[in-house]
Amino acid sequence: MAAYLAVANRKGGVGKSTVSVMLAHSMSVWGGRRVLLIDIDSQCNASLILLGGRRWNEARKARKTIADFFVDLFKGRNEAQMRYLEAGAGDLVDDKGAIPPLALLPGSLLLDDVQGELFMDQTGERRALDAFAGLRGKFEAMLRSFDKDFDLVILDCAPGLSFATLAAIAIADKVIVPFRPDYVSLLAIDRIAFIIESVPDLDTLAKIPVNKRRYACLANYVRGDGAERLLIEEIGLTHPLLDLRLPQHNSIASAFDWFAQRRPLSQKYGDATADLRSLWAEVSGLMEPELRAVN
Repeated sequence: MAAYLAVANRKGGVGKSTVSVMLAHSMSVWGGRRVLLIDIDSQCNASLILLGGRRWNEARKARKTIADFFVDLFKGRNEAQMRYLEAGAGDLVDDKGAIPPLALLPGSLLLDDVQGELFMDQTGERRALDAFAGLRGKFEAMLRSFDKDFDLVILDCAPGLSFATLAAIAIADKVIVPFRPDYVSLLAIDRIAFIIESVPDLDTLAKIPVNKRRYACLANYVRGDGAERLLIEEIGLTHPLLDLRLPQHNSIASAFDWFAQRRPLSQKYGDATADLRSLWAEVSGLMEPELRAVN
């Protein structure tokens, strides 16, 4: 069985897609893992980073997106699941010049509409509450379709609580929660933590030891001033934190421009390569029990 890692937050604009791609890049190149990134965000940012606009549009026209995958499997259409995937995703080569084992299930602008339509189909057959639980269960099963084909599945979640996002969080072995160091993020982290750990409030969450929780928070877009540092420390009083503080770095931003010519990881990330390596090492350690079980 594959290990599952979700990247999620209730708040948008915190770098979920970029962190997902950074992990996909590093886990496939440095970790040598067979990685699948599933783009669950209808903004499709991870897909555009890994495929470029033209290849993503070709996948969309060929009905090779997550929306097509969900609809076909839900409707019982007999399609080979691997046909929806884009192998050799990204514009990288590894240290030996080979294409790393990274695949993508591309995102779709229509994913939110599709989920609504599938829910309406279900409510025609049963009560809304039963339909909600049944549909989320089906999404969980569909996201697990690639268990035997990959070592690690990274789930890039949307900021809202769609059926697919809830299913991704439910099946994830671990959840990385990127956040900007501001007070809106503090509230958003509380809310996503309740969902991940299935608790109603902070008092109940506090009863779960920090080292036993399924999630870890990652400070992103950090500028390094004192106010940010204090806020990050405040979040660390309630929630598990990665040691890494990802800076607001031009080299990280430019690393997500897609190039037709493949490049080594160090060339793509430039002077942000050390930050990427720190992220890879820390998340690999967090996922170590699950990744070891894959071998």
